[in-house]
Amino acid sequence: MATAPARNMRPIITVVAIIVVVVLALVGYAGAGYAFANSKIDSARGTYNTVVSHQNTLTTQFNAAAGKLTAVGLKSSSIDDFKTNQAAYAQLVTQAQAAQPTITNDDASLAKAQDSLTENSWLTVFSKGSLDQVSTKIGHERNALASAKTITGDMIQLGKFFQAYDTLFIDIDTVGVKEEATDLTGAVSAVATLKTDIGTATGLADAPGLPSEMKQILTDLQTLAADEKKLLDAAVAGDATNAEAAVKSLTADLNKLEAYDTNKINSEIQAFYQPLIDTFNSEVNKANNT
Repeated sequence: MATAPARNMRPIITVVAIIVVVVLALVGYAGAGYAFANSKIDSARGTYNTVVSHQNTLTTQFNAAAGKLTAVGLKSSSIDDFKTNQAAYAQLVTQAQAAQPTITNDDASLAKAQDSLTENSWLTVFSKGSLDQVSTKIGHERNALASAKTITGDMIQLGKFFQAYDTLFIDIDTVGVKEEATDLTGAVSAVATLKTDIGTATGLADAPGLPSEMKQILTDLQTLAADEKKLLDAAVAGDATNAEAAVKSLTADLNKLEAYDTNKINSEIQAFYQPLIDTFNSEVNKANNT
C-alpha cells in the first residue's frame, strides 16, 4: 500500500502560536488591569480614610448638639442661664464655621478619587466589581458631607440668632440693675441698647428651624422695651400717674412673655434638626458598611 502523505504541521503550529500569544496577551492585560485598578483603589481608600478622620469630628459634634439646640425658658430662668446658653451657641457657631472649608475640600477630594476609579475602564474590566464597591462607599461619604454642609450652614444661622436672642435678656437684666441703683441715665442708655439688639435679633429670626413663635417673642420684647422707656421717662419727669400706667403695662408684657411654651419651641427646633443629623449618620453608616 502506498504511504500516506505527511501532514503539513505549519497551520497547526501557527494556530497554537496565535493561541499562546492571545493567552499571554490576556494574562498581561489582566495583570496590568489588576495592578492599575489596585493602585486606583488604594489611592481612593487613602483619600476616603483621610476624610473619615475629619468626618468623625463632625459626627461627635452633631451628636453632641442633638438635644441641646434649645432656647432658655422665659420663666424662672436666671441671667446665668442665658449667658451659659449664649456661650454654648457661640462655640457651636465657631465649630460649624471651622468645619465648612474642610467639608468643601474633603468633598472635592472624594469627587476626584471617585472619578479616578472610572479612568481607563477598558483596562479594568476584571476589577469592575471592586472599583464599583469603593465608588459606592465614596458616594455614601459624599452624601454624608452634603448633609454636613447643610447642617453646619443651618446651625451657624441658628447659633447667631440665639446669641443675639440671649443678649436681649442680658440687656434686660442690665436695665434692672441700673434701675435698682437709681441710675436712671444708665437705665435709659441700657433700654436704647436693648432696642438696637432687638433689631439685630429680628434680622436673624429667619434661621432654619426657628418656630414662628420666636418672631412673636421679639415683637413682644419690642413692646416691653417701649414700655420700659415710658416708665423711665415718667420717673425722670416725676410723673407718678404715667409711671404707674407703665408699670401695669410692663407687668402685662412680662406675663405674656412667660406664657410662651418654651418646651414646645424647643421640640420644634429638635424636630427640624434631628432628621438632618439622622440622615448624616445613616450615610456615614452606609459608607462604613459598604
